[in-house]
Amino acid sequence: MDAKLMGNLGRYLNHSCSPNVFVQNIFVDTHDLRFPWVAFFAGQYIRAGTELTWDYNYEVGSVPDKVLYCYCGSATCRGRLL
Repeated sequence: MDAKLMGNLGRYLNHSCSPNVFVQNIFVDTHDLRFPWVAFFAGQYIRAGTELTWDYNYEVGSVPDKVLYCYCGSATCRGRLL
């Protein structure tokens, strides 16, 4: 799915190695661990107009022959997503 054309509010949040929001699985319709809803929560005070970012937590090397560099600009940037 291309988030440019469809998706939920999460498609407007970008990656950062030092994010200002974090993700939690919550259970609304069922307690089945296979079907969580994903909720975003502020990890700190966020001023109006600030870009919302979260850590995608991809594991470097998890996709064979795929390298995805990180350009988040954080002082603690890991340099790679994949």
